[in-house]
Amino acid sequence: MVLQNESLGVDVVLHELKQRHVEAFAVLIKPAAELPLAKYRGEIVRAAVSSGWIKSPEMKLSDVGEMKVSAVRWLSEKLASVYTEAMEIDPKE
Repeated sequence: MVLQNESLGVDVVLHELKQRHVEAFAVLIKPAAELPLAKYRGEIVRAAVSSGWIKSPEMKLSDVGEMKVSAVRWLSEKLASVYTEAMEIDPKE
């Protein structure tokens, strides 16, 4: 899956998510109510990096802090949607 927003300079390729990816991500995320919104958004992106979601480009946790605020906001929203989709149960199954 590719998450791309040219105007924000975001071009991220995700691995096909496995159970280990979503488990690791879920453990790292704190409830949104416990953090200021900007910190929460950064934590979502860092959790995706830490739990091996991002195939390319190679990202380190410190890279997140150097991203544009708008890019972190956009990417965190997309990553949260990917997580939500991964956790949904198909009613046909």
